[in-house]
Amino acid sequence: MPLLFALILVMIASIACVNDLTPAGGWSGPVAEGESLFIGNGDGNLVRFDPQSGNLDNNWRYPSGDGLGAMYSNSVVIGENIYGIGYTCRGDNCDGEIFGLNLASGSPIWGQNGLKLKTKLVGEIGVSGDTIFVGTSLIHDEEDGAEGYLYAIDSSPTTSSIVKWRIPLDGNSFSGVTVDGSTAFIATMAGTLYAIDISEADFADPESRIKWTFKADGAIAGSVLAKDGNLYFGDLASNAYKLDSSSRSGDSVSSGMNTARGEWKFDAGAWIWAKPIVENGIVYVSTLGGSIFALEDSNGVEKWATSIEGQIVSSPTLFDRKRGDTRERALAVPSGEQNVWVISVIDGRELGVFVTDNPVKSTPLVYNENLYVHSLNGDLKWYSVDDTTQRGCVDLKGGGRCD
Repeated sequence: MPLLFALILVMIASIACVNDLTPAGGWSGPVAEGESLFIGNGDGNLVRFDPQSGNLDNNWRYPSGDGLGAMYSNSVVIGENIYGIGYTCRGDNCDGEIFGLNLASGSPIWGQNGLKLKTKLVGEIGVSGDTIFVGTSLIHDEEDGAEGYLYAIDSSPTTSSIVKWRIPLDGNSFSGVTVDGSTAFIATMAGTLYAIDISEADFADPESRIKWTFKADGAIAGSVLAKDGNLYFGDLASNAYKLDSSSRSGDSVSSGMNTARGEWKFDAGAWIWAKPIVENGIVYVSTLGGSIFALEDSNGVEKWATSIEGQIVSSPTLFDRKRGDTRERALAVPSGEQNVWVISVIDGRELGVFVTDNPVKSTPLVYNENLYVHSLNGDLKWYSVDDTTQRGCVDLKGGGRCD
């Protein structure tokens, strides 16, 4: 009964998060570019961090004043520019912004501000050439609009028209956009996964770009992984999926699994938000119940399972840690309760812990033998990947040291 009660509490908290997503911040992970890290802080400011000095660059911040409310996704870099999204809400009235900045100066590339939309902007940004792709929820100042949209946006700083095209979706999109070649994949809270042609070909109607759709058993809140012609994702009906994207065609909705093409569905026993990870023929699936599964990529058969304390919202990070004269592969698993747990990829054993003392809902980053973690209290902490000792801490809002 205690376990059942705990799971019920997890479900209630998750439902509130999914239905509301009131901006809280702290979900944006660090992104390495050159000799700097870029992170969206808890107020919705994108900041630049110098790993060598352990300090924030106080002259590089967007917006320079009050933040955008919250940044849930990591920023992306294209050439000399960096792009991000954020939003804030007052009740049902939401204000979102898609922005591009010059990496060197931090100045906006589209003028004073980016593209303003009356919507929630949550998921990952997709990139193809000079185009970025962003999923939205309902646009609040549009009458009779769709529940969500996929936007294709020109990333060029000299463009006169930022939006290239958009496609209506059947539900709010929190999953973000995954790009694989000339196809973008985006999912909705209605449980639909879309495959969309993002080539430069001319389409009289943007909706004609939809190649095919797949209907999952539940809402798809997390990101989709595209790897070697396959798609991996989870839903809020507790399923993990592997689809063969190359074998699917037609715009009709399909929910069947083609096992002859290596497709499978796995019951993880709890909702899945974190994007799966695939390496060396093993798929790692994490749940909001705190479970981690290692599955055979070929058939979805469980190899091992383990669990940590707290929800797993963002993807774990694979990394190597030194053990004597050898190195071993491990998962750094962020906990929505506190800490980042070190789990063996061989058998799921706990190998250690990076002590954060605060919840973590962002994906950790390994950079120059350190593990960087953005925790929900607004701190960026970094640790030795070998012995998990903390090496430093900075407050991403004020810039002060906290180590």
